[in-house]
Amino acid sequence: MAELSYTNEDGDSVKTSQFLINRGSCCKTSCLHCPYNFTLSKHGLEFKELDLNSMLKAQKIIDENSPKEDNSVSASLLASAFGSAKKKDTISKFQLKNYRFVELKGEVCGVVKVGSVGVSALYLKEHFKDQGLSKDIVSSYFSH
Repeated sequence: MAELSYTNEDGDSVKTSQFLINRGSCCKTSCLHCPYNFTLSKHGLEFKELDLNSMLKAQKIIDENSPKEDNSVSASLLASAFGSAKKKDTISKFQLKNYRFVELKGEVCGVVKVGSVGVSALYLKEHFKDQGLSKDIVSSYFSH
């Protein structure tokens, strides 16, 4: 069963999107994990540039979204037959301008990788994955 609440970095108890789905309808109070799009529509998303101090926090979010490396013989054989799996995105100090934190109501909910045509990758924190934030939706809020 999915988690219904968690404790955030400030020590506050936060209801998850699963809790809100189980409730059955939107209460229109801008819950952080609102699965009904009310909070997103009301507050939108903000994008914050990374700096050297925040680079590790962003990398952690990316790592949590990356597939775990499989060094088994079968994985090696599959990679040789079909090509290796997508490589993990790694931020360097020279690429900071290519990444942004995504914030909802002032809370970091993920990281985006940006290119010349906008958002090229989205990495969401675990508790934000079930509320309908897709790369396309996040891209619609992003402007260069």
